[in-house]
Amino acid sequence: IQGVGSVGGGTARHLAAQGAKLTLSDVDSARAAALATELGAQTVEASEIMRVEADIFSPCALGAILTETSVAALRVKAVAGGANNQLATGTEGRMLADRGILYAPDYVINAGGIINVLRHIDGAGDAEINTRIDAIPGRLESIWTESARTGQTSAEVADQMAKGLIGR
Repeated sequence: IQGVGSVGGGTARHLAAQGAKLTLSDVDSARAAALATELGAQTVEASEIMRVEADIFSPCALGAILTETSVAALRVKAVAGGANNQLATGTEGRMLADRGILYAPDYVINAGGIINVLRHIDGAGDAEINTRIDAIPGRLESIWTESARTGQTSAEVADQMAKGLIGR
């Protein structure tokens, strides 16, 4: 997990409770070390997190972290995290796909935050909010299925779906 503030820290705690083996990193190495001690996790310097061999790389802080260089360094099966705008230029989605790395587009995986805004805009209750949040995994699966079917990247498929939803 890159970035162990509120989003990354919460993700780390949830995953640790499920028995995941974690490697944590943060620009504030003391914060990463404290959380690692709490969870029984390992830490690495921020400059090394993208070279760690793992199942999932979870960027949870810095945007534009996935660059040509960083994608080439990844040793993971999937990228799924809470940071916004993870792809530096957009072309990194193709690089991930070409390397066989599954990518969960950030604005899809992070949709819970914007869905919760419905509470304030439309007065949506917990049941409606939770139903919409519970649909996120199915949306991701649909994106990955369409990506596999068409050869488009998951980022491209997600962008097309988003444009369709907002009428563009």
